[in-house]
Amino acid sequence: MSRATLAQAITEFARSRRIEKRLHEADVFRLWPEIVGPRIAKRAKPVRLRRGRLVVECVDAVWRTELKFLTPELLEQIRCVVGKGLVDEIFLK
Repeated sequence: MSRATLAQAITEFARSRRIEKRLHEADVFRLWPEIVGPRIAKRAKPVRLRRGRLVVECVDAVWRTELKFLTPELLEQIRCVVGKGLVDEIFLK
């Protein structure tokens, strides 16, 4: 089985089991450094994603404040990298 065929089989399996959305949600965590860049990724980590709400834990209040101002850009970047409809809001803690 070729890689393309295997990927198609996995995608079809995911669709049939209704886990495709969960796989895309996992991409938010896996691709976090790519989404936000290495500087932010070192100081803020996604910890939970439920019902479109992404909880991000920051190293301190300074970074929480910084990311609060960057939230619209972060949401847009998430949509660009992993797709629309997964993350509607970011909660910083």
